[in-house]
Amino acid sequence: MRSLGIVGLDYCGSTLVSNVLSSLPGVLNIGESHWIIDRGLGCRECHNKPCPIFTIPMLEDLKKYDSSKESWWDLISRHSDADLIISSDKLPKHFDLFGVPDNLLFLYKDPKSNIVSWCKRKFPKTSNDDPLLFSKTELEEGIKWWIEISTQILNWLNLQDREISILSLEDFSQDPKAMTMSLCGWLGIEFDPTSINFWDRGLHYIGGNHSVKRLAPDRHFYRRIAIDERWKNHLSNSDANRIDENVEIISILARISKIASRSQSNFFRLP
Repeated sequence: MRSLGIVGLDYCGSTLVSNVLSSLPGVLNIGESHWIIDRGLGCRECHNKPCPIFTIPMLEDLKKYDSSKESWWDLISRHSDADLIISSDKLPKHFDLFGVPDNLLFLYKDPKSNIVSWCKRKFPKTSNDDPLLFSKTELEEGIKWWIEISTQILNWLNLQDREISILSLEDFSQDPKAMTMSLCGWLGIEFDPTSINFWDRGLHYIGGNHSVKRLAPDRHFYRRIAIDERWKNHLSNSDANRIDENVEIISILARISKIASRSQSNFFRLP
């Protein structure tokens, strides 16, 4: 058994990428598995029904998890026959607790898109607000969040002795088949072209934003993979420029490029 950890900020696209990879032979996607102990959750697909993947014995063992005895991934492996376990727990604190996976995939997307997604959750609009734009203070909070968490992740990645790859969500969304084939080559697993249509499969996962699978037909991502440019509806030109020209953001993107250039797998476009 091997393990892959998807590392990134909230809304980085980990749900999409892990759902596609979960459709490959021998792969088990466990989603944001820290929700098992943080929120006492089980499979979000099966809900209160018995899950063929996250069985009651597995969940009971995980809820009593002791990091001094074995890694989180080894415990899950004992309850499954997966060749590769994929986690989208994302943040270093979770991987430090559960054990750092064998491979790490740092998934990032356009900072403007990331920041807008975070601001939409953090600062919900009322009927009296402009539903499209954020205040200067709100946007600054979003920029601060992006810089702080990105810095934490990059500092942590620099300390890891695992094989690390970098993937942009925009690249993946533009050509999911080619990117999935590249990921399969990197991970040494078999590619299945039907994995792209992950919404046709019964997914099993813990936590995370998996609404992409359940969207109504009138929604943006219904049964398709596409680049998310909805941030354009929420940022003025001056706000977009403020993010693009932020010195700290530019510096962080340069650090991402530097890590990517050192990676053993250089098939992804550098930021």
